[in-house]
Amino acid sequence: MAKNDVYGDRMTTPIGRISYPFVFDRAKSLQPDKEGKYEITLYIPKTEDISALRAALEKIAREAFGTKFRTLEALTHPPIKDGDQKGAGDPAFGHWIIRAKSAKKPGVVGPDRSRIENKEQIYGGCFGRLNITPATYSVPTGWGVTMYLNAVQKVKDGERFGGGGVSAEDAFEALAVEEPASIDDNF
Repeated sequence: MAKNDVYGDRMTTPIGRISYPFVFDRAKSLQPDKEGKYEITLYIPKTEDISALRAALEKIAREAFGTKFRTLEALTHPPIKDGDQKGAGDPAFGHWIIRAKSAKKPGVVGPDRSRIENKEQIYGGCFGRLNITPATYSVPTGWGVTMYLNAVQKVKDGERFGGGGVSAEDAFEALAVEEPASIDDNF
């Protein structure tokens, strides 16, 4: 089996589109007796060079699993997924998909490195990058490579995924409200 879990060096990803950000509150766990984790998904354009990230993940996998490790894509849960498999209409199309998690709340900053505390500023569709630590894991149900989330940097705003961000006032037009009929009108 594997050595103890192996950790790579901290590194920063290229800029991508943020999706499913749970960086201020934990995501719900699928297991009722377990606490959720902080997590975020990043869609990195395929035009960006991710070779350093790929090399860091492969290095720790070889160190931990030896010849048992073949390729990142052959893992049961690959740490880098191909967004083209989702189809041309999906926002992930043309991107590499990575997800990073942590039991500890990550730091969140803006482009000028000032802290972001407002949940509304980090949303699916804005642009950002992640500081992560690659790591291996070995559990009774399997083994693989993951990325621990250290921090998030929002780079700029972008169009929200899913069409969200509309206020209730802007979503509806005003209606004339009819007064309900009184009981006496029915007799």
